[in-house]
Amino acid sequence: MSDLRTDAKKAVLKGDYKKAFKLYTELHEKDSSDLRVHVKLAEIHEKLGDTTAAVNAYLKIAKEYAEQGFVVQAIAINKIILRLDPNQTQVKDHLKHLSSERGEDWALTTIGPTGSFKADEMDFGKVDKSKFSFERTPLLSSLSGDKLDVFIDSLKLKHVKAGDYIYNVGDAGNHLYLIGMGQVRLETPDATGKRKVFSHLFEGDFFGEYAFMSRSVCVEAAVADSDCSLLMIDRGTFDKWVASSPGIGSVVEDFYRQRVLERVLTITPIFMGIPQEARLELARHFQLRTIVEDEPIVNEGEAGDAFFLIRSGKVRVFTRSMRNNAEVVGLGLLKEGDFFGEVALLTHKPRTATVQAQGAVELMELSRSDFDLIADKHPSVRRVVEAFHKKRVQETIRAQLNQKNS
Repeated sequence: MSDLRTDAKKAVLKGDYKKAFKLYTELHEKDSSDLRVHVKLAEIHEKLGDTTAAVNAYLKIAKEYAEQGFVVQAIAINKIILRLDPNQTQVKDHLKHLSSERGEDWALTTIGPTGSFKADEMDFGKVDKSKFSFERTPLLSSLSGDKLDVFIDSLKLKHVKAGDYIYNVGDAGNHLYLIGMGQVRLETPDATGKRKVFSHLFEGDFFGEYAFMSRSVCVEAAVADSDCSLLMIDRGTFDKWVASSPGIGSVVEDFYRQRVLERVLTITPIFMGIPQEARLELARHFQLRTIVEDEPIVNEGEAGDAFFLIRSGKVRVFTRSMRNNAEVVGLGLLKEGDFFGEVALLTHKPRTATVQAQGAVELMELSRSDFDLIADKHPSVRRVVEAFHKKRVQETIRAQLNQKNS
């Protein structure tokens, strides 16, 4: 099967679409449930100039995606169908009806305006309410009926070849992206400047929310791991939808917080040696905390039971002088990706330094109890925190001695 698939891909790359069609037909006969193969057949129909066959194939694919609850994929296919034949509105009508009647059994029979499709071919039948729940696509969960219909119209389809950059570090973040078909990876520069993958995304996922929500340039790069069909939302459209359906903004903000944390964990030296699954589990347990300008975050000598990771902003770290308690010893500035409070995770001792915000700061807070649960499952997490703790103790002692000798 793998050799057959490889040969089929090579035939497409060479432009030998007749051979590719034959090979993909074999693959489809071996496994008719693989919708990606069916999509390839539809694409080849189009390449060979058989628009009617391509539309027929795409309609069947959209039907399967919709019945299985893969809403974004069905929308992407719908965009392709409308490009080939603007009169074909069955898929969009179907999704609108599904969203309006979500949770109920119903039947829909539609005949295409061109009259080229029979009613029984377009009968989507009864839909299992457990499948069409929008759970796979939380961004669309607050939309139904006419709202979903108009939202679909506002999306733009973009095709990207495998290996191509969808956007790069430093690009303007003016769009939010939904993956209709294909796979995408997100990369970010670590402390050494080397790019590291911090997230793999699949059909139904959305991305680009960091720059989009913060209205800044992209701090990560998005690369197509395979040929992709993406649905794009521009800022003006998004702002209108948030105004009419606040749930959309809430979902994107939640993902924004999670994705930012995943990226920060990737570039933070303390977590670089930890397996990705452990980093993702840590990310799920951190809680967002916003600090106003110059507010103390932790104070030397107080009890502590939490660890902090800086999501944005800077903090100043200082401790009392060993020779004069009224004097302070500066231990440096910490920025995005830096951390503090690790002593609380490893001991029950009081805080060994004061940390104060330098301007507004966003922190991700992890409790000792959550840390212990994760460290028990992934012992490497505790080992790297302990190693950094020892290093930080040595740096504090060195700073105290330097002041004493000055």
